[in-house]
Amino acid sequence: MTALWMVVVPAKAEATSGVQELAIRWGHPLCWALLATAGVLVAVNAPKRLRDGVAIAAGACYAAFVIGMLL
Repeated sequence: MTALWMVVVPAKAEATSGVQELAIRWGHPLCWALLATAGVLVAVNAPKRLRDGVAIAAGACYAAFVIGMLL
């Protein structure tokens, strides 16, 4: 999903600039990459604090993406 979303970018990203463009263009693929990382961290039994931090960062990236799309 990360690689796909880096190629398939919503048209709204071209019509915006600054932080909003950054959130739309990179928020979704970064979210998927962080979710995959969180899955690997769970599989290797990494410390809970690290797993939680990566998962929270994924949620924040997705929230930024959604907010960027709605504005």
